[in-house]
Amino acid sequence: MATFQKRNSRVTATVRIKPHSPRSKTFDTMRDAKAWAQEEEVKLRNEKNQIFDHVIFKDALIQYREEVSVKKKGAKQEITKINFILKDMDCNVHLSNVNKEMIVKWRESRLKVVKAATVRRNLVVLAGFFTWCVDVKFWLAETPLKDVKLPNESEHRERIITDLEIEIMSSKLEAKMNYLFLLALETGMRQSELCGLAWERVFIDKRYIKLLTTKNGRSREVPLSAKAVDILNILGPKKSGSIFEYSAYEVSSEFRNTRIAADLDGFTFHDARHTAATRIALKIPLLDLCKMFGWSEPKRAMIYYNPTASEIASRL
Repeated sequence: MATFQKRNSRVTATVRIKPHSPRSKTFDTMRDAKAWAQEEEVKLRNEKNQIFDHVIFKDALIQYREEVSVKKKGAKQEITKINFILKDMDCNVHLSNVNKEMIVKWRESRLKVVKAATVRRNLVVLAGFFTWCVDVKFWLAETPLKDVKLPNESEHRERIITDLEIEIMSSKLEAKMNYLFLLALETGMRQSELCGLAWERVFIDKRYIKLLTTKNGRSREVPLSAKAVDILNILGPKKSGSIFEYSAYEVSSEFRNTRIAADLDGFTFHDARHTAATRIALKIPLLDLCKMFGWSEPKRAMIYYNPTASEIASRL
């Protein structure tokens, strides 16, 4: 039942449908207040009777973004994907009308524009959303993604930065950016890990770095080579504070622009991790390599260890 109260030339509508708590909203006109109250009454009665035909796909996605996505470790990336889906898909439909045909049609249209891996990542986000709708909110009996095939993962990169390319890049990069690049080659640390590195977590005397937050959510200790120690000493050890003071975007942008200006092609900053793994794998046992790079499965080493057939042949 709805009640209306006028205050200062405005109208406050209040809807009471047990077992829900009262819902109130203020409007400029009585007509708007009554329209909202009527819609809200239908919505609350449906929820009371476990009927959710009124739930809009867009509203549900926004609620998921603000209640679930924001609490995840990769919140920023997931929120960006949801915001894109809200703009690119027809989300102004009832959630109950979202079906396999609609998802497949969107999947195929996106595959004409971007790589399969990009579409796959967006569908993975939607899979989490629909599971939440089924298991937590009870808005759906089953996920519309149940029989939808996800695009295949992209082929793993096997690009190693050559010694000549490293030499050229080192001569072109700004000094501090170059030290960040060289430290990546010595430690195999990810770009985000290097950008977030603070002096408090660097233990030069014991030759390791303590990473509190990593991609897999676990902390890890990264051993330092003699060259890595030299780089950190050149940068000037301090008791606290950020070491490089770059954002991940700034690193990617400057590295890419420098590579293009140097007339080089085919590698990214992330390939420094592949290069480091390939080099370090020759020096330490497999399990030590996994520990250093933060891999819980030894098979991950096969993705990052990328020697050429000629290099393997030279060691036979």
